[in-house]
Amino acid sequence: MDLDGLRRLVCAGSLADLHACRAELDHLRVARGILDAHELVVLARLDAIADEQPSVFPEDELAKAAKTNLNRSTKVRQRKKACDDIPQLADALANGGTTGDRVDTFAKATHGLTPDEMDKVAEHGDVIAAAAVNATERQYRETIERIVGRARHDDGLDQLARQRRATRLRWWTGSDGMWNLAGTFDPVRGAELEGRIRNAIETLVHGAAPDDAPDDPLERQQHLAALALLAVTEGRGTSGLPDVTVLVDEQTLVDGCRHEHSLVDAGLGRFGLPIETVRRWACLGTITPVVVGADGVRLFLGRETRLANRAQRRALRALYRTCALCDVPFEHTQAHHVSWYELHHGTTDIDNLLPLCSRHHHLVHEGGWQLTLAPDRTLTVTRPDGHTFATGPPRVRAA
Repeated sequence: MDLDGLRRLVCAGSLADLHACRAELDHLRVARGILDAHELVVLARLDAIADEQPSVFPEDELAKAAKTNLNRSTKVRQRKKACDDIPQLADALANGGTTGDRVDTFAKATHGLTPDEMDKVAEHGDVIAAAAVNATERQYRETIERIVGRARHDDGLDQLARQRRATRLRWWTGSDGMWNLAGTFDPVRGAELEGRIRNAIETLVHGAAPDDAPDDPLERQQHLAALALLAVTEGRGTSGLPDVTVLVDEQTLVDGCRHEHSLVDAGLGRFGLPIETVRRWACLGTITPVVVGADGVRLFLGRETRLANRAQRRALRALYRTCALCDVPFEHTQAHHVSWYELHHGTTDIDNLLPLCSRHHHLVHEGGWQLTLAPDRTLTVTRPDGHTFATGPPRVRAA
């Protein structure tokens, strides 16, 4: 497609109203998918040229053309492999039905699979492609996790062993004199370390915050995270369980094997946690398992029964996988008092709490949105212009 053709595709009309803006965003999504697909066609041709001319390095050609680095080119290579493995996904991308980002999600989830395991995944190509086109991000991830989890001959234990061997840590002093630290960890020990850091962060947040902490919210969070890591290494802020919660269905936890509707969700798009790891965590009390029955009703919420702050978030985690109003992962939300604590004397009780992402939290506090939460957790939203809409109860319900 030439530049004029692309402009015709994404500039279908004026942006006169909300409907027109939404239509234009749909055009952009389609165009983005088509461009992502065509980039894979170019990469395939570069591979053929490299066979004839060994001096040609396809990833370098991609990096130079996009004015980026080889890391991004490597992602395109992984994207191409995913499309080669699942032709239906490639067709969805070429038709503009999905985008390269969703193909990347699939590539991440299937990394390290053996050829036999990938063949089993490919048997579900139609389902994967349909989810990539029609499902929300959370639903798409769940679909992939179920399919990939059942395809692994050992539930990912071999891959976890390889990941443990690949654990690395390095440090250096930058030109500004700051000491830098970077590492890569297997998902199990990484989750445990992250949980202990979260514990230490919570201690800092609810204690006396340093006077010199940055005012910018993002920088302040990163500053506290660095101080929390120091606290962990010094043996402070590490008491109790790591702040890690895994949502798992009763049958999978008890039987120790996946089934068609298995639910094993550690959040943040973590793929491939072996069931045996979750069972060991639950047995040793390393993490809090939130166990749900076949009907989605919460059966067991770890070992904490009092409504401490962390226990409340775990209870919300059993109810919601994301922000109550969008698909932002639960781990990136804040607990919001539906009846505001400061203004309406709302109680800090699970029946008065909702997980909201920072954007929707801002819309409620500063944007004038009014929320009403029914006993079945149906949420009614009233905007400042009087427009009202409702969202149904969360799919995973509390007992």
